Amino acid sequence: MGVFRESKGVVSRQGQAQRPAGTYEDQYSRHGFAGDQAMLYRRHPATAWTRIEGDFRNTVADVRELELPDATDPRALPTKLMYNDDVAVYASRRSEPMPFYYRNADGDDLIFVQRGTGRLTTDFGPLDFQAGDYLAVPKGITYRLEPDSRDNIFYLVQTTGPLGFPERGLLGQYVPFDYGVLRTPEPRPAEDAEGGEWEVVVKRGDRLSSIFYPFDPFDVVGWQGSTAPFKLSMYDIRSISAERLDIPPSGYTTFTAPGCLICTFTPRPMQSDPDSSFVPPYHRNVDYDEIAFVVGTEGEQAGAGPRDGTLYLNPQGAHHGPDANPFSSAERPERFTTYLLNIDVERPLTITSAYESHARDQQEQA
Repeated sequence: MGVFRESKGVVSRQGQAQRPAGTYEDQYSRHGFAGDQAMLYRRHPATAWTRIEGDFRNTVADVRELELPDATDPRALPTKLMYNDDVAVYASRRSEPMPFYYRNADGDDLIFVQRGTGRLTTDFGPLDFQAGDYLAVPKGITYRLEPDSRDNIFYLVQTTGPLGFPERGLLGQYVPFDYGVLRTPEPRPAEDAEGGEWEVVVKRGDRLSSIFYPFDPFDVVGWQGSTAPFKLSMYDIRSISAERLDIPPSGYTTFTAPGCLICTFTPRPMQSDPDSSFVPPYHRNVDYDEIAFVVGTEGEQAGAGPRDGTLYLNPQGAHHGPDANPFSSAERPERFTTYLLNIDVERPLTITSAYESHARDQQEQA
């Protein structure tokens, strides 16, 4: 496709700028706003339906209300909320250190710390963490999550393929962050101890096995190579912005993996040009299911606000978008003040009962 560019009927000269009076924009996009697009101008908001029959619906849940066993059971693992062949998304309220070491043979683990402090100990050494940190653990590396605090929230994204970074192209070396801010572990081998045994729980094909050693397997005295666990703070991410146009979600991509994009939205100045939209139009992202976690607000500690912990799910092709009039200068804020973790996946997601039991329609929340 993409072989023509046509304008028919009543349209704006530029999408997301000075839409015709009495119309609502409806953005149809392929490949997560990076492919072919069409902007339709409707007489009514695209989300103004009266009801939906079936499971094709936009839902929302509060992670703090989910029943997550590892909040009270140290041996429990994070709870799976949704998944497909490429990606699985989990939530955790772990309040005590894992009483075992853990190795995921199903894929890479990307842990986002919504709330809490502590350490991620690994074969390669330890990494301290706090709210707002991404902790990346490549497939098959042994680790243990050791929170210091008890009231914690973690999100975990398991990717079947290797986790990587998007191409930066014309943006250069320092957007969305300088690679120099990434932190990798310093080796810290465990002290030899007499007697006892150490357990490594291995997940393979979503089945668990345990390997027992007569010594602490975190005995690495040094490492070198081009892959390792690492840490990235969301507060080191510097989002791009534009004075005259809303940047599409693909412009905020932090990590990539086969079948998914993981994006971080951080506070930034709002578009100031009076003919620009300051929020995205109603849209349907027909090639991606969209998952969004509200993780913080500018000026507040992550995990402390009334909306922090809110999880939104928009399936492929489902209309969603703002309720505010995007061209009302009276409503235009000076800044976008929210931190968001956004996960776009290509294959439709299967929802687990852990999420479904607490999910409600987004229209009900509004």
